[in-house]
Amino acid sequence: MKKLILFISLIWSGETLAQETARESNPIDFDLLHTELKLTPKWDNQTLEGEAVLTLKPFFYDQNILKLNAVGFEIKEVKLNNVLSKYTYDNQILSLDFGGNYTSSDTLKIAIKYLAQPNKVVSSGSEAILSDKGLFFINPTEIANGIPRQLWTQGETQSNSHWFPTIDSPNQNHTQDIFLTVENKFTTLSNGLLLNKKDNNNGTHTDHWQQKIPHAVYLTMIAAGEFEKVVDSTFADFEVSYYVEPAYKNYAYEIFGRTPKMIRFYETLLGVKYPWQKYAQIPVRKYVSGAMENTTATVHGRNVLKNHRQLIDNNDDGVIAHELFHHWFGDYVTCESWSQLPLNESFANYSEFLWATFYLGKEEGDYVYMNALQDYLYEATQKQVPLIRFDYVSQEDMFDAHSYQKGGRVLHQLRMEVGDKAFFKALNVYLKTNALQTAEVENLRLAFEKVTGRDLKWFFDQWFKTPGHPRLMVKQEVKKNKLVLTVNQIIDSTNAQVYHLKVPLDIYSGDKKISKTLEFSTANKKFEFDFEGAFKAAVLNSEGYFLGTIDHPKSDEEFITQYQVSKDFFAKIVALESLVITENENDEIGIRPIQKKNIREVYLQALKDDFWRIRQLAVQKFNNYDGEDFLEVERALQHIMQYDTKTAVKAEAILSTKNFLNPQNDILFRTALKDSSYALNAAALEALVSNNVEDKDILIEAFKDIDDATIFGIVGNYYSENPEPMHYTWFMNKLTKMEGFEIYQNLAIFGAYLVKSDKQLQEQAVPFLRNVATQESEWYVRVAGAQVLAMLADDIPAAKKALKEAIETEKDERLLNYYQQLK
Repeated sequence: MKKLILFISLIWSGETLAQETARESNPIDFDLLHTELKLTPKWDNQTLEGEAVLTLKPFFYDQNILKLNAVGFEIKEVKLNNVLSKYTYDNQILSLDFGGNYTSSDTLKIAIKYLAQPNKVVSSGSEAILSDKGLFFINPTEIANGIPRQLWTQGETQSNSHWFPTIDSPNQNHTQDIFLTVENKFTTLSNGLLLNKKDNNNGTHTDHWQQKIPHAVYLTMIAAGEFEKVVDSTFADFEVSYYVEPAYKNYAYEIFGRTPKMIRFYETLLGVKYPWQKYAQIPVRKYVSGAMENTTATVHGRNVLKNHRQLIDNNDDGVIAHELFHHWFGDYVTCESWSQLPLNESFANYSEFLWATFYLGKEEGDYVYMNALQDYLYEATQKQVPLIRFDYVSQEDMFDAHSYQKGGRVLHQLRMEVGDKAFFKALNVYLKTNALQTAEVENLRLAFEKVTGRDLKWFFDQWFKTPGHPRLMVKQEVKKNKLVLTVNQIIDSTNAQVYHLKVPLDIYSGDKKISKTLEFSTANKKFEFDFEGAFKAAVLNSEGYFLGTIDHPKSDEEFITQYQVSKDFFAKIVALESLVITENENDEIGIRPIQKKNIREVYLQALKDDFWRIRQLAVQKFNNYDGEDFLEVERALQHIMQYDTKTAVKAEAILSTKNFLNPQNDILFRTALKDSSYALNAAALEALVSNNVEDKDILIEAFKDIDDATIFGIVGNYYSENPEPMHYTWFMNKLTKMEGFEIYQNLAIFGAYLVKSDKQLQEQAVPFLRNVATQESEWYVRVAGAQVLAMLADDIPAAKKALKEAIETEKDERLLNYYQQLK
């Protein structure tokens, strides 16, 4: 699963509301062999009529009771081996007492007729998986404009038992046959192959999907809706297909078209062919997670649906690569329990770095790596836990930046420790040894030890089983032709681990570069190195692969040298971020003009860097620049606006120069308005409106009907500053088509518009805001709705009532304390 990291600032208590419990792998009393489902969704009441036949047998010990997970069902009939059976049911567990023992040589068939009622289940969620209802009906009565009618499921972690009875545990594998009956206008998708499509002669058809290769129960899925299926004609080994809304049929190849290359790349890298019968991808509406690696049928959120103009600015190869790689790590070999989740998610996260490096080059890969590391380090300021952990409140707690981003970085530490050839050979051994089975981290360790002949227990204990990360303080001294580095590992009550580390070092002196490796396993270590010529700089961790933090104070001159001589993205961006232009002599006493000029020259040099992110950062450093050599800086930014190859950099240059008040820049902004890139359009529109050009109303009118979240923000902000009653309809038409993070981003703009509008419009908006604050799946969207209601509550009684309802019906622990402040 692709986890969305959302850095959203809210106020809530960090107190733990439940005791952490030691988590063991679920015992396997029965081996679930096969599941057959006959399913008919009922859109009017959002239920699912089902008939399930489970084939299973006692695993080893004799059994006389079977307990199945079945949440929120109406049970109509249960048969054991075709004979009606007595059962007990408590809305969570369906129990059958056999009245005698069955042995591991006995095969049982349990037939259950039931009605799944997902909306009657008291659901909860987590940061990664926002709701655990399992089965979701989207716009079931087709009353919401702009939102298609869809049905889809989300099984991870243990939510498939909300729509079919099963043993809902990651260490249960089964094959399956699913017969799904839907209206003729709907296309369906499930795991495996579509064997048959039967016309029922009543406006419906029944699709028979079969998954012949065993896979984990939580990876079972169904989806239905008005999708266009696009089969990728560039791949012949098996069917690769993309299920998209009709409006995006012509963009399917642009969105997903690198998938065949990804398959080939991963097959070559791992030495293991893609192990399943097909690979399909389907974006759905109002999805409750980033994406999900259901076997042969990955589900994405709507955010991957982009038209040609949006794809110019950005695509979603990262999440596409992530979910595909799960089909080896997670689907082919599955974590035995949620405590072992990094065996799924660390690999999928690492695959994003692998793909970016292969397809776009080392700098792009290193940028992906750096961002992931920063995500983990940010979370580490809030909590530090082992990757493999058995004490947690809920299994949902495992879906964090430790299991994902830190885990991916730990895999790279392992790769650097054993070398590329051994690393990928060990992954091959791990996959083949544990194929179609579950695994623990010890299985991974044993695979690496088998290949390398080394005892790697120390490594796995240090990185997988210990919380925290190394934090280094480096003191540097230069004595004649000798560099002395004193390295201290910070040890405190939060992190008492002393790490065994290897840190690369580059020493630049004269016209030479000396590369060394600092290896140490003590809290303090001093290193001395000889060099020739004048000392210029010492660069630790040039590539940025060190999993931790390094505090290495240096002079501006050393950082300038670091940028100029290093070939690595990380070293260059750290240098640029460490340098500051100080134009006011009173800001930093002692900054020499020549030093400021040198820094400015470095930034100007960086505007021409080969890698776009370096250029973008350099542009940001000149944001609203008003210092020496202003004309040279402005000309350089104008050149960026005209000729840079990356739209993100050109857009940044527009925003950095919007306050320069140069009519020549306005001409460039207007040229950008005609570009195919929405990012450039939005930046140019913001700049021109900010400069209060005479035709700003005409420009806003020209862009108001474009369906793009960034452009919505520009137009919406303008309308909120210049509110007119007729803008209300525009806001509602746009917002009701949005979902998830888009609503969260833009609801405050709507709130600013409402505050300046008359009470009639404010009252008119209350039903929409109430629905957002009480019905949206994402907690951060609900709270955004509540915040706008709070803005209106003092003057609008209906808003006050709706806010009270939102507070009283909220069940998410993260919001309860925050809501106390709104009462």
